Amino acid sequence: MRANKKKLKFDDSEYFIDDLPKEAKQLVNGLRTADAQIKMYEDTLKLIAVGKNKMIKDLKMILDKIKPIQD
Repeated sequence: MRANKKKLKFDDSEYFIDDLPKEAKQLVNGLRTADAQIKMYEDTLKLIAVGKNKMIKDLKMILDKIKPIQD
């Protein structure tokens, strides 16, 4: 039965999550939530970067048709 229990790998050790104190379980859940949010925001940043690159490309195409200021 112990083979089916969820484990926490931390540093060079493993722990059964069910055997951890309540505070440790809460911290593990908090870390999981933080990891999920980091992944979500990384994906959001990638989408923003794609949009930004498209806007730069579009602006370049427009500016290529316009004569720049001459000093």
